Amino acid sequence: MGQNTIPINASYSQEQAKETAKLVLFILGEKDARLKEHSQRVADGCANFCEVFKILSGQDLHNIYLAGLLHDCGYISVPSHPFEGEAEDSTEVMLSLKKHPVAGVNILSKHRGFTDILPLVRHHHEALDGSGYPDGKKDEDIPLGARVLHLFDMLDQLTSGWNGQKILAKEEALAAIHEKAGQEFDPALIPKFIQFIESDTGVYDDFFSKKQTSFIKETFSGILQKISAGKIIPPAMPQVVFELRNLIKREDASVKDLADVLAKDPVISLRLISVAKSPVYKGYGDVKSVQAAIPRLGYKETLSIVVAIANKSLYEARNPQHRVLMDKLWGHSLACAYGSKFIAQSLFMEDPEAIFLMGLTHDIGKVILLRAFSEIQQESNLRTDDILAAIQEAHQSIGNVLIRRWGFGDEFTRVVSLHEGANFTEQTNKEILIVHLSNILTQNI
Repeated sequence: MGQNTIPINASYSQEQAKETAKLVLFILGEKDARLKEHSQRVADGCANFCEVFKILSGQDLHNIYLAGLLHDCGYISVPSHPFEGEAEDSTEVMLSLKKHPVAGVNILSKHRGFTDILPLVRHHHEALDGSGYPDGKKDEDIPLGARVLHLFDMLDQLTSGWNGQKILAKEEALAAIHEKAGQEFDPALIPKFIQFIESDTGVYDDFFSKKQTSFIKETFSGILQKISAGKIIPPAMPQVVFELRNLIKREDASVKDLADVLAKDPVISLRLISVAKSPVYKGYGDVKSVQAAIPRLGYKETLSIVVAIANKSLYEARNPQHRVLMDKLWGHSLACAYGSKFIAQSLFMEDPEAIFLMGLTHDIGKVILLRAFSEIQQESNLRTDDILAAIQEAHQSIGNVLIRRWGFGDEFTRVVSLHEGANFTEQTNKEILIVHLSNILTQNI
């Protein structure tokens, strides 16, 4: 990871600090929703600005984001809202204003995860000429992060009017801030600050969500490189599946031949018997052996079920969040497989069982990527949508590698590559169109 990347899976105390910050911000929002929104904008603006211009990096970047969220948390301890019911320039209101940085430090100092941001919170209203509060600090004695916070805090006050002030246009607010360069604000930061705000590009993008997305993409990119280099070996299909496929292709294959092959894998055999006994496959007599199950199911149906059973073992993950995703992927793949088979049967296709297998394996690349991701990344607070988006971008190439490794042939790799639906023509194979349709119909399963 690059030097500006926040370590998403960092220490326990940092993770706790982030969660506690969310709780404090929630409480702040209960007091005044405008104050919570203001704090979020300041946090995102500060962190995005510092990252773009490389003013801060690593842990310092994380700290200014947290400080932005919590810089006004001292208002929690103020008995009444200082911007309601009184003239904003009254003595009482000004006293309330000047108390909140110290009150905020008192609140945050009770949590060890906030130690590094206490100076930023305490001094975000200091001025370079010493006219600020609470300590009248000057110049370089004011922490750099606090100087950045002061800029974004003032800009949002002037342009949002959350505190009852007259709302200024962005240009007017920037001009007002520029006038006080060297007095209230750091003149070295002003040109970059104005350039950043005037660019209007990602100023208030959700910084932490953006970092998570970047982190996930970097991780998946590394997984793809390791798979390509042979450093991560995709799982192999059980040998019994290959033997069964080859046997079924022979015209002289008997039930006993198939049963002998399946006997090599007791787990698959027991599950196959269980499926054959289910109400879906009605027949006379009880099914107590593989030899009894195969005639009831049929050769090709037996192969489809065996492949499905073997595939299910791939849908495992250590991380609880990833297990939920795996279950969702399995449910969708199985539904897509049966949907594909049903459509193929309705169209009187020659080999609906093969299309069942295509539906079952169409998203196998997602499974392999998520398995690898779960092995190397145990962070539980990554957004599910971000993980799925990263998988979606990369799964087809990995799926093709695995399908070839399993020996399923070009017709299967074409489905993996093309089932998403780009640039279909009259020459597109029916199998691809069928899996595409079933994929759409079952995407919420």
